[in-house]
Amino acid sequence: MPMIRIFLTFFVLLGATSLANAGRVTLEVATEKGVAVTATHKWVKALQSAGFDDVRLRSGHGGDATDLVDKGSGNYHIIALLTPGDVLITPGGRFKMNDVAGMRSWLEKVRAGGKKELERQESVFGLTSQEFVALYEKLSPTVGAKTKDTTPFDTLQTINQRLDVEFRATPSVVARMKQGKVLDELENVSCGTAVAALLRPLGLAMVPRRETGGDVELHLVDSAAAKKPWPVGWTPDGNPGQVAPGMFQYLEVEIADIPVQQAAEAIAARVKLPLLWDHNGAAAKRIDIATAKVKHPARRTFYKKLLDTILFQAKLNLEIKVDEAGHAFLWVSPLGK
Repeated sequence: MPMIRIFLTFFVLLGATSLANAGRVTLEVATEKGVAVTATHKWVKALQSAGFDDVRLRSGHGGDATDLVDKGSGNYHIIALLTPGDVLITPGGRFKMNDVAGMRSWLEKVRAGGKKELERQESVFGLTSQEFVALYEKLSPTVGAKTKDTTPFDTLQTINQRLDVEFRATPSVVARMKQGKVLDELENVSCGTAVAALLRPLGLAMVPRRETGGDVELHLVDSAAAKKPWPVGWTPDGNPGQVAPGMFQYLEVEIADIPVQQAAEAIAARVKLPLLWDHNGAAAKRIDIATAKVKHPARRTFYKKLLDTILFQAKLNLEIKVDEAGHAFLWVSPLGK
């Protein structure tokens, strides 16, 4: 229950906190030659609607330029230009009169951090490159505890204690995490990959988000609402043999009609690599990994080829991936996914 209270407090108080900390943003608009007087009145209304604390229009001069002046204590003064083409030019922005939503979004960034916030260059997950690298590193610690057959909620609590990053979820998502079991052993997998893997069978996903001016947080959401979820592992750089050399060692082997899950997990144990299943994908393709039988004739082969062979019989595919710590693991999903 304490975890639920934390989430509820976050969602209820976030807006109030932002308003309480906001300073004043005043706007001075220099109108260029040719701007109609009737248009200036409409612009004042639009800018007031966008949320500026004070709006002043004046006639432009030859040397006018856009500017953002930090007056301290969260207060900013903006100088903008209004062109005869009915375009408002601000530092880092261009707006038509009907784009009140765009002006509000721009103003929110100014209130949150002035020039620094406006100049953010976002890359993957809506984060800057530096923010993504920092988050990736924060998610690299190994889970370090048994997970299979625990509840996803309990495992997430264990992971949460190892990370310096906040998780956020609604009460309905928390309720779903308290149902069912973690289907794979994630003890030796990094925390980021582990969370993505344990959420997937629940129809949930982990999405990094950064509110304007705030810290990066991990939101646990319904998969349908996740445009860019955190993945279950990453494609390794270079040859898979470099990250999982044991997969290319030879052995003499024979497998006679046993379930694919049993066979694959026995092989994974031999090569000492975690094995994670795409349970959602298998269910969607009606593949029962606990009952689908596989076999392999007595012969000499290497571990990866052996796994490829038996998984193909069950219409499954093997990938060697790495987690956030750079450690290899095996990811099994349906063919064609």
